[in-house]
Amino acid sequence: MAKESTPDRPEYMEILGLSPPYALEDVKKAYLDRVMQVHPDHGGSREEFARLQEAFDRASKHLEIRVDRREWIAEQVDSYVVMQDVVEVLNLLGAEVTTNALDWLEQSFGEFAQLTETILAVRLENSDDGDAMIEALVKNPAIMIGLTRVELPGCRVSDASVIKLAKIKNLQQLDLSRTPVTKACLELIDLLPDLRELRFEKTKIGWWHQKKANAALKQRALPAVRLRSAGR
Repeated sequence: MAKESTPDRPEYMEILGLSPPYALEDVKKAYLDRVMQVHPDHGGSREEFARLQEAFDRASKHLEIRVDRREWIAEQVDSYVVMQDVVEVLNLLGAEVTTNALDWLEQSFGEFAQLTETILAVRLENSDDGDAMIEALVKNPAIMIGLTRVELPGCRVSDASVIKLAKIKNLQQLDLSRTPVTKACLELIDLLPDLRELRFEKTKIGWWHQKKANAALKQRALPAVRLRSAGR
């Protein structure tokens, strides 16, 4: 006998005679119980058997997705909490933090879509806390996979701290203008293969080393240009 219908009861669960909460074991048992009644070999019709088979397939998939959803959420929660702690520290230091959440997940994960949020860019200007900001960013590099831009114009930073940004593997843009950095921090160019823009106006880096650094960064764009030319 089918259980009483409820508003959140899909048709395929009704066919199996199930009501929430659903479990995969219940779906399998309901299917086996019903298949003996509707199978053509036991006097049932092919249409009714096909309907039951489709209901079983859809119910099984429904529960697989729900299990995946719970596992996904569990995996994301820890990283999200750590990221929020970093954002709080950055905000206390006076930094502007740009984040992004994957909107397409809202349909499947609803309010949990915020767990996909990542830090895209951080800007701190004219502050004595530049080294502290860098320390906050590199403390947990695994959660910084989306960070591509760091801006520290006018901040007090050391070469040693700046070089630690090599832990942010996807960093593409770095603004060190008006900071007291020296040519030692240019080591980052070799340590960060995705780095494409490095600003160092009004620093202690001499014009010759600035010229060499700009040439090295410009050279990185050439392979892509050659590939496009070869494809013509």
